Amino acid sequence: MPDKNQRFLPILGHGEKLIEPVKPAFGGGEVVFPRTYAEARDRVKRQVADLRNTIHEIPAEKRLKEVVVTVRLNHKFLAKSYIPNTLFRDINVENVGSRRWIYSEHEEQDEINYSKMHFVRATPENLKQLEDILDKSEKILKDSFKKDIQKIEDISLLSPEEVVVGFEENWEQGKVEMVLHPFEEDMDTAIEKFKKLLIENDVPSESLRIKNYINGPTFISGNLNRKALEAINDFNPLRTVHPIRISTFPQMRTISIEPNAPNPSRENSRSSIKVGMFDGGVDPTNPLLTNHVNDNDILDTEPLTDGIVHGTAVAGCILYGPLNAYGKGSQVPQPLVSVESFRVLPLNDPTDYDLYEAIDIIESIVPSRHDINVYNLSFGPHGPILDDDISRFTYVLDDLAWNYRKLFVVAVGNDGDLDKPFNRIQAPADIVNGLGVGAFAYDHSSGEVIRASYSSIGQGREGCKVKPDIVGFGGDENRPIHLVSNTPGQKQLSMGTSFAAPIISGMAGEILGRCDRFDPLVARALLIHSAVNPKDVCDELGYGYIDQTVDRIMNCSDKLVTLVYSSSILPANYAKLPIPYPINARDAGMVDIKYTIAVLSKANPLHVEDYTESAVEDTFYPHDKKFRYTLNKRTYIRHLHDDAEEISSLLNQGASRSTLPVTKSPRSYQTELARRGEFKWDTVVQRWDRMRSTSLENPFLVLHGMGRNSGNDRMDYAVIATISAPRYEGSLYEDILSEYKQLQPIQMRTVNEILIPVV
Repeated sequence: MPDKNQRFLPILGHGEKLIEPVKPAFGGGEVVFPRTYAEARDRVKRQVADLRNTIHEIPAEKRLKEVVVTVRLNHKFLAKSYIPNTLFRDINVENVGSRRWIYSEHEEQDEINYSKMHFVRATPENLKQLEDILDKSEKILKDSFKKDIQKIEDISLLSPEEVVVGFEENWEQGKVEMVLHPFEEDMDTAIEKFKKLLIENDVPSESLRIKNYINGPTFISGNLNRKALEAINDFNPLRTVHPIRISTFPQMRTISIEPNAPNPSRENSRSSIKVGMFDGGVDPTNPLLTNHVNDNDILDTEPLTDGIVHGTAVAGCILYGPLNAYGKGSQVPQPLVSVESFRVLPLNDPTDYDLYEAIDIIESIVPSRHDINVYNLSFGPHGPILDDDISRFTYVLDDLAWNYRKLFVVAVGNDGDLDKPFNRIQAPADIVNGLGVGAFAYDHSSGEVIRASYSSIGQGREGCKVKPDIVGFGGDENRPIHLVSNTPGQKQLSMGTSFAAPIISGMAGEILGRCDRFDPLVARALLIHSAVNPKDVCDELGYGYIDQTVDRIMNCSDKLVTLVYSSSILPANYAKLPIPYPINARDAGMVDIKYTIAVLSKANPLHVEDYTESAVEDTFYPHDKKFRYTLNKRTYIRHLHDDAEEISSLLNQGASRSTLPVTKSPRSYQTELARRGEFKWDTVVQRWDRMRSTSLENPFLVLHGMGRNSGNDRMDYAVIATISAPRYEGSLYEDILSEYKQLQPIQMRTVNEILIPVV
């Protein structure tokens, strides 16, 4: 990183003007099936016969005419291309979702396989049709059908243990969320049967909240007891049920101190950049909030004192960040954003602990407020996320982010000091189209940045495994965060992810407001790219911590250049993104290249394991003159110019040349599942590497758009790339601008340009 004495220069935009189409060659071979067709056929026939008998025994009150059946695939067939669509078409059943399936092929072995189960709606007649096809001669069957049968490990129903997830052994009663499979025109019948079953088992009808999404799941919440839970665990249309634990406002571990609040800015103006905030309300009369916060009154309920205290502190963090540097008699700077506060708590129905009413309000507000692009949420359900389940809260935020191009910044929760798995991040911070923000603190002895002990940790869910995405300062017992207090003249000292998240929200709003060319996706990518992680990407700090200003994030130096690409791509298409690298860089010694890719993906709550419907696969090519030549199963890497004679000899002997240059895989965040090939569907990817300057020549990325679950929507993506060459002679920044005429420095609006007079 450049030192403080180096001049700063605006980051470069219009990287998308460098993008070119490209068509790489395809490769890969057939997967080896676990068993022959004859073996698979006999196995599936036995399973279908057992399944038909099981379906026959389901009571009428716990099923519809169609029954949801699980088709479980062997672990070798995770990719979207392996979905048994020929089988589904031939027996006329509909795939209505999927989720992860963990199994062991041999009970006596400890090896665990990660696969998936597909949910299909089927009638007994459909299953009889399958049996009839399986009885036919193998010679007359389509190869695609036979291969589909070979992929199957099991066909059965969900077990009660697979439906009921996340409950502690001693659970007796409480609020739960239930999810029903989609049944189209029979959905009303399914809901009525389910409600009747619940009420018959002492569930108060007035506690039930129902939200149905067209062609999607139906979410139902209610106050259940153990008896009701056991009564519904084999209700066939039920996909999953999990407990909801609500703490209305995160606990504020406040420390009382003498009056020492700073004075407000003397400017009689407010920022035109708006950041939305869903919380417990604010005190707009507080001198530090007056003129900078608009309190939108959308609830008829009386605000709670705890809610106002919490919301006021959150609003202060959006406006000023931590107040630690401002003591009594000092003056805060003019806020560069303003806050639109929407009080969603307490609810009209005090028994609505699952926040369905608050979610309804969010679904109503976001589409109508075209003037707000960033929203902060520092509240949510209590308890860790579950891999096999998507909460309504998470799905709603992901859907709103996709449809309306908004950025949601969500606190990850304050249970990081609990035992696993209860220390895992909390919904809706598991969103794949937004930022889940944790909290950092400073080590008491060394002063190094560390995860605040209470900050909930990752991993996230499939589609965004790195969680938290980033961390902001949240304070701890040794160095608490200073906040705006409800008591005039005072600050309150506290700690929590509730206050780290709004710091990031304010920065995101400022980035968008001061640079009209950027959208929320670019802001999200830029913040992740700018984060610093001293220990590499991890479950505690995510991609790293943010403690620099927006001006610092938006600037380069003579030896370090950051470039922004913002574009879109269709599934199955490819794009080449040149990375600016000047001719003079050949003698620059060691060069660092880092890039971050963020994608906006449509979310599918029916396919929990395949929650993201689109992603971008990246390949890095460091040198455009080095190709791979293959002759008699031996490979040779040769330079087009330096090795021209040898290349000519190889080609004369029948060698083949790779379509694109030799690739290199930079370092990246890895997990066990990543190594199994599933990590590529995440909406954020970050890579980095250090290479000798001589190994680089016209480097570039190739992006491959990917879609699944029949998703063919054009996907937006943002790429942030940084090239650092400390030993470069001259100005790397100026030389890149000179050689790559399409690029331009980002134009930042000045403070005066974003301020409007307060009437």
